[in-house]
Amino acid sequence: MKYKLILLFLIFNSLLFSQTVTEGETYFNNKQYGKARSVYEELLKKRPKDGLFNYRYARCCYELNDAEKAIPHFELAGKRYPLRNLYLGELYYNSYRFEESATAYKEYMATLKPTESKLTEYAEKIKKSENAAHLMERVEDISIIDSVVVNKDEFLKYFKFNSELGSLNQETIKLNGRKKVDRIKYTTQRQDRVYFSDTIKGQLNIFTSYKLLDSWTKPVSISEIINSQANENYPFLLADGVTLYYASEGENSIGGYDLFITRYNPTTDSYLTPENIGMPFNSPFNDYMMVIDDQRKLGWFATDRYQPVDKVMIYTFIPNDVKTIVHSEDKDYVRQVAALKTYHKVIASRTEIGSSMENQLAQPVNQIEFILNDTTVYTNINQFKSKEAARLWNDLHDFSVELNARVKELSDLRAKYAKTENDAERSVMAPKIMELEQKNTDMKNQLSIKINEVRKTEINFLQNK
Repeated sequence: MKYKLILLFLIFNSLLFSQTVTEGETYFNNKQYGKARSVYEELLKKRPKDGLFNYRYARCCYELNDAEKAIPHFELAGKRYPLRNLYLGELYYNSYRFEESATAYKEYMATLKPTESKLTEYAEKIKKSENAAHLMERVEDISIIDSVVVNKDEFLKYFKFNSELGSLNQETIKLNGRKKVDRIKYTTQRQDRVYFSDTIKGQLNIFTSYKLLDSWTKPVSISEIINSQANENYPFLLADGVTLYYASEGENSIGGYDLFITRYNPTTDSYLTPENIGMPFNSPFNDYMMVIDDQRKLGWFATDRYQPVDKVMIYTFIPNDVKTIVHSEDKDYVRQVAALKTYHKVIASRTEIGSSMENQLAQPVNQIEFILNDTTVYTNINQFKSKEAARLWNDLHDFSVELNARVKELSDLRAKYAKTENDAERSVMAPKIMELEQKNTDMKNQLSIKINEVRKTEINFLQNK
C-alpha cells in the first residue's frame, strides 16, 4: 500500500510538472513573456541546470528588458541553443563587456551558413565590439559637476555657455519624412560664419557658409573627411577657430551617434582625420553636442544612455588640461566609470570651477550653485528657506572639498605610477592606489546621498510651509 501511494505521488508530480512545462511553452510561444518567465522561474527551482529552461527564462528576461537576469541564464543555456550567442553579443555590448560581445557574435556566426543574409551585419557588430574594447583601454577620468534629465526637443537650453563662444540653434525636422531628427546650427560669436546640419538624399551632413557684406555664401559640405555615408550632426567650433566637435553615426562610432574631434589645417585648407574622443563621453548609445568653454573651464554633452524615449541626460563637466586615463585592475570599476554610473560629482561655485585647489578652499561658502529642481537653481546659501537644509549644505561643501583633495591625491599617484619603471616602487604604490580608489568610491556614494538629503529637506520645507 505504501509503495502504491509513493508511486501515485510520483505520477501526480510528473503530470503536474509536464503540465507546467506545457503551460510555460504556451505562454512563451504566444509571446506572453511576463507569464512565461514566472513559469520558467518555478521550473528552474527544480531543474536549475536545464538548458531549455535557462534559455527560455533568459529570453523572457531579454524581452522584458531585464538584462541583469538574462545574461547569466543565457550563459547557463549552453551551446545547444546557438541563438543565445546572438542575444549575449548584444547584452554584453550594452554592459560594456566588449571583448565578450565580440566572442559571442563570432561564435554565433560560426553556426550560420555562408549564404546567410545578415553575415555583413554581424561582422559590423564584431567590428564595433572590437573597436569599443580598444577604447576601453583609454577611459578618461573626468569630473562631472552636474547632470540633469531633460526633454530632447529642448535640450540645448541647458547648455549655459558664454555667449562669447557663439550660439547654437535647434530645430526638429523629419528624416525621409518619418524619423524626427535635430537640425543644429552653430553661429560664431562674430556672426560671420555658420556650421549647420541638413538633409541630403535622406541623410544628415554638416555644411558651412560665410557672411559677405550683405549676404551669405552658398552652403557647402564642410569636408569629405567629416561627412560620411552615415549621419553627421551637432557641430560646435571651439574659441580657437580651428577645433571642431561633432557627432557621427559612421563606422568608427561604437553606438548610434558618437562624439568626434577634428582640427582645421589652414596650410592645406582641410581638416585632420577625425578622432573618436572615447569613453566616458561615448557609449553604445547616442552621445552628441559637445560644447567646451575654455575660459570658464566647463564642458557639456548630451546622451540618451539609460534614458526613456524622448529624454536625454545633460552632463556638465570640467575638461582636463591633460587627458587623464583611468588605471585599475578592477574591470567592473572601469566599466562603471566608462558608463558614467560612478563619477565624482563636484559641488562647487562658479568661481571655484577651473581654479586651483588652494583657490577652491579660499572661496566663500555662501557662493554656490545648487540645482533644487528643473526650474530652480540656488546661487547663494541665503536662498535656502530651511535652516536645516542650509546647515546640510555647509556639511556638503566641507565634504566636497575633502573629496576633491582625495581625487587629486589619487590622480597624482596614478600619474606617478604610470611614469615610474621601477617594479619595487610600483609594488608599493599599487595597493595605495586600490585603497584610495575604494575610499573615493565610498565617498562619492556618500556625496550622492548628501546631495539628495539637502534637496529633500529644502523641498519638504517649501511644500509644508
